[in-house]
Amino acid sequence: MIKVLHIIGGGDKGGAKPAVISLLSRIRKYVKIKLVSFRSGVFSDEAISQGIDVEIIEIKNPIEDLRRLKAVCEDFSPDIVHCHGARANMMGVMLKHSCRKPLVTTLHSDYKRDYMGRSLVGKLYGAINACMLPRIDYYTCVSDKTARLMISRGFNASSMFVIYNGIDFDGGYNLSDRKAYLESLGCDYKEGDIIVGIAARLTAVKDVPTLLRAFKEAKEEAPRLKLVIAGDGEDRQMLENLARELKIDKYVTFAGWISSMREYFASIDINVICSVSEAFPYSVLEGIRERCATVVSNVGGLPEVVTDSVDGYIMEPGDYETLGDRLAKLANDDELRKTMADKLYEKASDKCSLDRMALDQFEIYKTVLRRHPDRKKRRGVTICGAYGKGNAGDDAILDAILAEMREIDRDMPITVMSKDSMTTKLRYRVDSVYTFNIFKAMAAFRRSKLYINGGGSLIQDITSSRSLYFYLWTLFTAKSVGCNVMMYGCGIGPVRKAWNRKISAFVINKNVDMITLREDGSREELKRLGVNKPDIILSADPTLNLSPAPEEQIRAAFEKENIPHDGKYLCLCMRPWQGFDKIVESVAAAGDYAFEKYGLETVILPIELPRDDSVGKQVAKNMKHKPYVVKNRYDSAVTIGMLQRMSGVIGMRLHSLVFASIVSVPSAGVIYDMKVEGFMRYIGQNRFCTLEEASNDTLKRFVDDLAVCDREELRRNIEELRAKAKKNISKARKLLGK
Repeated sequence: MIKVLHIIGGGDKGGAKPAVISLLSRIRKYVKIKLVSFRSGVFSDEAISQGIDVEIIEIKNPIEDLRRLKAVCEDFSPDIVHCHGARANMMGVMLKHSCRKPLVTTLHSDYKRDYMGRSLVGKLYGAINACMLPRIDYYTCVSDKTARLMISRGFNASSMFVIYNGIDFDGGYNLSDRKAYLESLGCDYKEGDIIVGIAARLTAVKDVPTLLRAFKEAKEEAPRLKLVIAGDGEDRQMLENLARELKIDKYVTFAGWISSMREYFASIDINVICSVSEAFPYSVLEGIRERCATVVSNVGGLPEVVTDSVDGYIMEPGDYETLGDRLAKLANDDELRKTMADKLYEKASDKCSLDRMALDQFEIYKTVLRRHPDRKKRRGVTICGAYGKGNAGDDAILDAILAEMREIDRDMPITVMSKDSMTTKLRYRVDSVYTFNIFKAMAAFRRSKLYINGGGSLIQDITSSRSLYFYLWTLFTAKSVGCNVMMYGCGIGPVRKAWNRKISAFVINKNVDMITLREDGSREELKRLGVNKPDIILSADPTLNLSPAPEEQIRAAFEKENIPHDGKYLCLCMRPWQGFDKIVESVAAAGDYAFEKYGLETVILPIELPRDDSVGKQVAKNMKHKPYVVKNRYDSAVTIGMLQRMSGVIGMRLHSLVFASIVSVPSAGVIYDMKVEGFMRYIGQNRFCTLEEASNDTLKRFVDDLAVCDREELRRNIEELRAKAKKNISKARKLLGK
């Protein structure tokens, strides 16, 4: 059984206390735990009452504390050390050198705002914590937004895990006498009053002044409202003074710390979190469990559990007018409060249950133990391609390659070279370096076992010789520092200049171990170049194994673009290219023809934004029947799902044709590059023409063909190609020694 030593300061009275105690009480069925607390009191007493093995070290001398902590660690001999909070992080990092076990911390909040408005000592703890956190190995974040925040601050994306706080959703607490309970807190409760509540430490980050101002606004519209504030802190006197200034003090109760939060939340009707910063506060779940209507600020993971105007309300931090309006609406509509509360309960009871939290944490522990022993070995892959440019086709290639690498090894370290490395880190949760930072690229090559020159047509000089030389440099450098090198599901050419052809053949023959190609034309181009040393396999575009997004995401995208979800459409996917201005009217005429003859409305879908936007607008301007023009960028899964709703696609962008094929939607290609023709031939389709041939008659004929196309034949062809695309992963597996 895995043994985990948990460390905590022990003075916690807020959200961290129930989060840690709930986790440890439930996860004991999966792991053996020991909890070290650096303070006795409410926290340690409650942990002991839950049957948790607690060791209290209460010396308040860091050197002596560390000595005692080392002794506990030696005696318990944990597999993992897990810290909670600033003091625990400091002690965990100090312990790390002697313990030599993976160190995990849970981020219950934004560490830069934890001590906002606190004393000098508190701020000192915050500064120490900021210094300690980068020295920790792994991080569990209580919301995805917290993980994204940490990544944006430079923390390792692959070391981040998300685990939502959990709670027992047991049907609610039976409060026998609500009036008596509220009166015991000091509230002058009258039958029919609507109670607004907030449970929080009374400190700047919780922004209770916004709630007081909102309550004043709401009280004018909803006279039944009363406010009960549970919690204490350095701002209490200021808040009491503010309540008097606003002339609402007789309707506001400052209840102090509450011993039974179940009773408190069972006594209120509306639960509010109006903080300027949160990760995922436990108080929101405690309110949901007791079927409170919920209003939260748009911070941390709160929007990950509350959907605005569906099962609760979300307001921007500090916006007391909106908060006041929402409180008044809920107070004046009993049915609305109940409906929203019930919907939120159903959602949260699945997403944020205590059992799910414990099981997710157990899986994180297993992942940490799998990854940690190999951290210093050469392993994993570095991937380079035309990534980070906002092109849905290139993003799809990366989606596919990452999915296939994780199929080989779910814990594989992956580094992606990207023109927008931060966006790549945030989206894919991988390490990423700027494409042209050669020093970081070389460091990534030295860590990796395999370098993947990833998809697309990278070996070509039609865009520029510079890009060709760069990709050749990556092949040479990766091989020279010890990587296996693979060109993955790629297209080749055209390479037109004599010197470029010569140097390309030399570098590829000398440095590449394996090439998998997405179509026949690329194999012929390699032969013409004289490339014959690497193993060359004909496979298929790796993106053919992608899938469309779930139905609700597709419907949301259509709604966002104001496109009726159940319409019949012809999709146009154009791109800027020399000579396109000569065919704009023909493309527009094809859209009008599709509407007039087949009742198909036109959707203009850009694959690369903002680059494709201008040509889409040109086409729309020339159409008689107003088309729908997609204005937003979507990921590959959503784009595929949107294309699935089309009756046919006419595309210049290669991946508009690939995406359509994935979902068996017939397509016609307008060729600006040999790769478009190569793909169409490879899938057994002959509906393509060059830019010069894209006349009114040709494109209208394509519309006629698309209307009667045999989708079953197309589906069979794509299934065969999907099987071929699996060769990409099998060859990569071999080079990784799997």
